[in-house]
Amino acid sequence: MEEKISSQDDNKGNGDEINIKEYKKRWIMLGLFTIYTGLSTFQWVEYSIISNIISRYYNVSSLAVDMTSMTYMFYYVILVVPGSYMAERIGLRWTAILGSFLVCIGSWIKIFSVSPNGFITTFIGQSFLAVTQVVILTVPGRLAALWFPSRQISTATSLGIFGNQLGVALGFWLTPILVKNHEKLEDIGADLLKLFWTIAALSTASFILVVIFFQDEPKLPPSETRKLQKINNLENKSGFIKPIKRLMTNKSYLILCNSYGLGVGVLNAVGTLLNQMFLIHFKNGEEDAGRLGLLIIVMGMFGSVIFGFILDKTHKFKETTVTVYFLTLLGQILFAVAMWIEIKSTVYLAATFLGFFLSGYLALGYEMCAEYTYPESESIATGILNIANNIYGIILVIISGKLMETNGDLAVHICLCVSLLFGFIMTILTKDEQKRQDAQKKVYINVSSTDRDISL
Repeated sequence: MEEKISSQDDNKGNGDEINIKEYKKRWIMLGLFTIYTGLSTFQWVEYSIISNIISRYYNVSSLAVDMTSMTYMFYYVILVVPGSYMAERIGLRWTAILGSFLVCIGSWIKIFSVSPNGFITTFIGQSFLAVTQVVILTVPGRLAALWFPSRQISTATSLGIFGNQLGVALGFWLTPILVKNHEKLEDIGADLLKLFWTIAALSTASFILVVIFFQDEPKLPPSETRKLQKINNLENKSGFIKPIKRLMTNKSYLILCNSYGLGVGVLNAVGTLLNQMFLIHFKNGEEDAGRLGLLIIVMGMFGSVIFGFILDKTHKFKETTVTVYFLTLLGQILFAVAMWIEIKSTVYLAATFLGFFLSGYLALGYEMCAEYTYPESESIATGILNIANNIYGIILVIISGKLMETNGDLAVHICLCVSLLFGFIMTILTKDEQKRQDAQKKVYINVSSTDRDISL
């Protein structure tokens, strides 16, 4: 069943009718995206959360293991511009097909890496998976704008990011359970092989479902803002370069890129180094480290959905973002203190608080990006936004890794807290711009004026 909403708008003065239609199958599109993006991000922390086991099995350094996580950030930075351009050209359906195909290929390659001298092969498979981020990270806001009505856009974006976070959470939780630190390397290899076969099978099924069921943008726009955006794009065919130039002169957007980049960069660093930080204080704590990662991400999933719901209801974008960022900084401080006093239950409580705000902040960044850059393309704007967090993520992982080797994990926590402090200050300095909401209000004003004229 489909719900059709029609309204009148002057449409540049010509009195044309604006036809808006809500499609129930929008939830199918969102569900399929959630599945294949989750399978990709599951493998982001697949090695780093059992860093000590992988380092021993493949006889490589901890930095080499960290690089399996950093590939997700590195490839995104170097490929996001051509990737975003391609996504704009091929449309949402083929973007989803390409993303799920790369997840499938990368997962199968890793099956052939199960031997002590197979690290290069596993790194190649990880590289294919890392490339998927180029066509995944720009999708949540774009899918929400193309398929969902205005009242659900923030919630849909949050649910799109939910799939990304769900994959990371399961990677944190299941990998240490499935891959044990056996004395014999052959037993570790057997555990890895079971894990890789399972993910490859699920990725193949996901790819088939996307090919069969995933659709491009619906014929009719689901919201007034999408209608106006389509009109604007038709009237101003400025290609790919001009939108980037406009974004590079948008001060609020540039500040957001840096504040959001620092926040998500800290999340990437925590996820990559969690195993190493935890084992400094708690021996044989691989599974506990995995559960902590699970807790951080799961709480962030709740946070993302709750914050998206709050934005849809209140439209208080800056107030919500500033509050969440401050509580994120506070959570990182509490997490550092909990690690230092070495009380495991306290560490779990601090991780709960930190995860709710640090991981939950992801959805807020996408929504602020949409407000600052409307009516620019969501894929271009979010693509550039994510360049910053991946650059900051790489820098923070490398710096934190070096600090841990030379000064211990306390120096790492100080570095991450200082990064969040700078991000919080920049968040305060941004203007409270709501371009997308303003466009929505104009539509309602025009509709109300037209209806009143007709009644008179």
